Amino acid sequence: MKPSVSSLYQAVELQQEIPPLLIGERANSNGSKKFRELLLADDFESCLKIAQEQEAKGAHIIDLCTAYAGRDELADMTTLVQMCAGSVKAPLMIDSTTPECIEACLKLYPGRCIINSINLEDGGANLRRICGAAKKYGAAVVALTINEQGMAMTAADKLAIAKEIYAIAVEELGLRPSDLLFDCLTFTVGSGDENLRDAAIHTIEGIKLVKKELPGTLTVLGLSNISFGLAPKARRILNSVFLHEAVEAGLDAAIVDAAKILPLARISQEDREVCLDLLFDRTAGQEPKPLMRFIEHFSDRADDDFDEEKGSGRTPEEQLFHHVVTGDKDGLEDILPVLMERYKPLAIINQMLVPAMRHVGELFGKGEILLPFVLQSAEVMKRSVTLLEPFMDKIDGESATKILLATVQGDVHDIGKNLVDIILSNNGYKVYNLGIKIPAEAIIEKAKEYDVDLIGLSGLLVKSAIVMQESMAQYKAAGLKTPIMLGGAALTPKFVAESCVPGYDGPVVYCRDAFAGLKAVREFEDGTLTSTVFDRITSVEAMKPGVKDAAIDRDVPVPTPPFIGQRYVEAIDPQELFPLVNIQALFRGRWGYRRGKMGAEEYSELLTTTVQPIYDGLIEQSLEQHLIAPKVSYGYFSCYSKDNTVFIEADGTTYPFAFPRQTEAPHLCIADYFKTKEEGGDIAGFFVVTIGEKMAETTARLYDTDAYHDYLMLHGFSVEVTDALAEYWHAKMREELGIGDTNVQGVVTQGYQGSRYGFGYPACPDMDVHKPLFAFLKPEKIGVSLTENMQMVPEQTTSAIVVHHPQAKYFAV
Repeated sequence: MKPSVSSLYQAVELQQEIPPLLIGERANSNGSKKFRELLLADDFESCLKIAQEQEAKGAHIIDLCTAYAGRDELADMTTLVQMCAGSVKAPLMIDSTTPECIEACLKLYPGRCIINSINLEDGGANLRRICGAAKKYGAAVVALTINEQGMAMTAADKLAIAKEIYAIAVEELGLRPSDLLFDCLTFTVGSGDENLRDAAIHTIEGIKLVKKELPGTLTVLGLSNISFGLAPKARRILNSVFLHEAVEAGLDAAIVDAAKILPLARISQEDREVCLDLLFDRTAGQEPKPLMRFIEHFSDRADDDFDEEKGSGRTPEEQLFHHVVTGDKDGLEDILPVLMERYKPLAIINQMLVPAMRHVGELFGKGEILLPFVLQSAEVMKRSVTLLEPFMDKIDGESATKILLATVQGDVHDIGKNLVDIILSNNGYKVYNLGIKIPAEAIIEKAKEYDVDLIGLSGLLVKSAIVMQESMAQYKAAGLKTPIMLGGAALTPKFVAESCVPGYDGPVVYCRDAFAGLKAVREFEDGTLTSTVFDRITSVEAMKPGVKDAAIDRDVPVPTPPFIGQRYVEAIDPQELFPLVNIQALFRGRWGYRRGKMGAEEYSELLTTTVQPIYDGLIEQSLEQHLIAPKVSYGYFSCYSKDNTVFIEADGTTYPFAFPRQTEAPHLCIADYFKTKEEGGDIAGFFVVTIGEKMAETTARLYDTDAYHDYLMLHGFSVEVTDALAEYWHAKMREELGIGDTNVQGVVTQGYQGSRYGFGYPACPDMDVHKPLFAFLKPEKIGVSLTENMQMVPEQTTSAIVVHHPQAKYFAV
């Protein structure tokens, strides 16, 4: 499982797919004059608004600090932590050096926090207290490279202190390496102090050393210190360039004002070089010195002087390249005939279109372009090839590398596979997309028939990963040695390396996403493709599975349900669901409109002018075309727990639901939240909800007609609307049980109690429980069926067990 933190609303991975993790720094009484003045005026609502504004501008985490002379830090922090818990989706960083304050906040916050910070300034006494609280409440910790002699200045000293902290926090106190975010500290290069001319160099080198010498740990940096003392406009550029260099060195997270970071693509090469001269003390000894050159260079810079030149007078070759990179289909019919007067169609594809798509992939990898725009570029590529095809010889393209793609047997999810198809086919490769639920026998048959060079297999949930593992023996027995690429949400490099690679004679490669698949294909062409390997990091402390150390209250009263048994509900207005759609998850996660290296204003404009209108248009389309038909099968059932199993009594039959237990503290299991038979038994709720088949049919048509961008948009929208339906019905069930006051608009009050756990997800990954669930909920009547791998059809369907216990929370095993 990837190291993450969480709020009441969402989990955030500490290692972002496109680094760094951005930690908003403005809700800090020491770093923000505005925040401090609001705090001194006891204007907590406005303090909260600053946190919310940072989230809107792209911060993944919000740093919260209220320490200030004359104020009651404990009272201020606990007040704001509670307010943020209910109103800010981004997880919190508790910024305090007072153990009592930190622990009070951890008790209140309904998620996993980061603590900022620990150090060895007092020899480790405070560190031990704070790490003890982090261990107890499951928090991550920022560790500053400071000891009794002060702040580490050199890279070697930074590493030495980091190792000391690691020894105490991990080896002595039992934190995991991934619980530590080391801050190697940086000092300004803008003061003119000769002793600090190499400050950035030592910080960059310190990050590299920590990542190398302390594997599994993470790194963080208070970014803006590097430019302290310089003009605001120049600081913005220097900070942005320094951030890029730090990320290249291995930086995982940055404490920044997200609104003041520029995407590197918007900084001219000349500006970059001047910044790099200062950061790395280049051309030292020359006059003027790097600092003076930097000051002079930016002395008359306007704040909005960051736009790239639009360019004019492009050649037709450059125009086509630009069309692909910008995703602009208009005018292709005029450009391509001109180019065909000078080039053969295949030359246009290989020498212009494919390099343009590769450049798009490179920009995506750097975080300078977002996934929706990649798909728009792919549409330009596809349209261009379609226009060129009538003029191509039959032999054209026959030598292209051939890849077979399939979603494995029993799995109905195809969005990941189809994205791989889009990226590969529009980079000049021949792709055979077999579709979903493809058995190993068919994959073997088609791989031989098409004589493919690579095989790509996809699957979303845990069961699909097992299918991939078990099918390796079949591919081996069939004599295949074709490289196999594996991808899907349930896969990890460790699983592929240890469970799939040994069972097959050819290379088996873990691919995190479509661009990792593209990289694997290119490595195959270069003759460098090898199987995935996993470097195991030995755990310092391993606790036996099955140990219970979570204190679950056994005296919680059992609510009285309105009925016992199963019911159907179909009269649900789709407009009731839209207020519950998780906009952040949709825009950033499903659609890929992440801020990345984009400036805050630019990102805000993108959301306002592009993303929100797409969302509004999909709501209108779904209502006009009746794409959403919400239906529910649900019920309440008597039950009791024993060890890790909940026994459900329905229709005269007892159905066992076995749940896994965490192997690390606090060793939670869903069964812990239910009373045993000896305690009098309990009540469990279950539901299956679906928005129907029409949405899936519509997304399939978009994909088949090469409308890649619209396909991604509608598919992501449908998944989040399905999740909104699940949240809507969970609210209804809490209302029926008398344990929550969440109204249909999704306003969560302090009456919210319990949790819902979706089958196939972190706390209950086993999909086989769908078999007993279908036996007593009978969702076939609302059009839902099961595949042989226990996955539900239509894809836009979800299921869950509803737990009423007030301590029930989300966790992973």
